[in-house]
Amino acid sequence: MGGFSRVGKVADAHDAGRDHFCSLRKVPSQATVAGWWADLSMASGNPPPNYYAASPLAAKTLDAYDGIFHGAAKSPATKHLHKLGLVTPTAGLVGRYMLLDYALYYPFIDADSTDPQALDNTVAIPRHADVGCQVMAVAVTPSIGGGVFTFGYTNQDGVSRTSPPQSCSTTAANIASIVTSQQGVAGMPGGPFLALAAGDTGVRSIESVTFSVVNGGLIALVLVKPIVDLAIREINTMAEVHSVQHRPMPRIEDGAYLGLIMNCAATIAAGQLAGYAHFIWSE
Repeated sequence: MGGFSRVGKVADAHDAGRDHFCSLRKVPSQATVAGWWADLSMASGNPPPNYYAASPLAAKTLDAYDGIFHGAAKSPATKHLHKLGLVTPTAGLVGRYMLLDYALYYPFIDADSTDPQALDNTVAIPRHADVGCQVMAVAVTPSIGGGVFTFGYTNQDGVSRTSPPQSCSTTAANIASIVTSQQGVAGMPGGPFLALAAGDTGVRSIESVTFSVVNGGLIALVLVKPIVDLAIREINTMAEVHSVQHRPMPRIEDGAYLGLIMNCAATIAAGQLAGYAHFIWSE
């Protein structure tokens, strides 16, 4: 379980007050498409919305206090997710969810340009450099669709690589949609993360982006580490993950910005999502 030598140590952490509880409530205003993934960090509510607003093309981190808050830094102790629960009264918000650590992002990449766009990596990835992260392409303005791009990156081993072509949705994508997540289209992954070169498992940094076919609008490329996933299967019914009982306890790094993405059953505009997260840490 990492950080806990036995199950009894988990109970000891509770008894000693080494735990933190937080609630969350998201009320997205963005229209989305059934079957596509959406980035709920951009939705209003608690925690507050993230707009990926920073200097164009320059790597930027997010503050842990602005995400699903897991408490202050606990090093040298290790912090872990103990429980996560989500519930919604909205049919569009029924579906699969992922809790992510948003490690780094590159804002305002111009999807209307076919010129190579060099990215500024003055700010280095603060977590997960040893294994790298997955990459998602999030619409920060509406797009027209149909774009194709590649990106140059440094992989989990520190080697420079170029991605295979990434195909965007064949139709328009709204703000907060993950533009490569349309399902059932040749050349698209159908999931939330971009394809990497053969043999690569993660990304430390992105150096450049080139659109061979424009997609319209602006996107952010976001380096994320998946923490846990779960599914809401029907409205008004809490979906829960209970670590130890259901699965090993994932570690939460100090400084991690936590947020959710989800695979929509329909548009999530004007929907509501509520939930909680519970964290514990070792001695």
